[in-house]
Amino acid sequence: MASISALVEAFMVSERGVANILPSESVTAQAVAATRFYAGFASLESPPTDGAEIAGLVELSVSEWAEIRPLFVLYVERETALQIEATRGMGADVFGRSTSEVGAEISQLEADFPRRVFFQPIITV
Repeated sequence: MASISALVEAFMVSERGVANILPSESVTAQAVAATRFYAGFASLESPPTDGAEIAGLVELSVSEWAEIRPLFVLYVERETALQIEATRGMGADVFGRSTSEVGAEISQLEADFPRRVFFQPIITV
């Protein structure tokens, strides 16, 4: 198990490197948002203690991260697109997908999340 902050750090160093324009706080916020969405449909193996909110220190299992990661990556891409589109007024060239394109993919993934992550063990009598 690894904390959300550690998973974000690994993502930023190993997968995005210099291509990432967002500060680590913004990327962590996207991971927390994706984890909160996941927690709406499935129980975390290591939930926050004492009624605390989900934050960067929450530990995620490999299987939880496997389900959360695609949504997290899309959230990061949308946030990046927002930042890039904001520079359009200063004459910068916009590259990558637009926020609406990424938003449509997020909506599709979020709509499928209940089916993908919900689990109820079968009990026979």
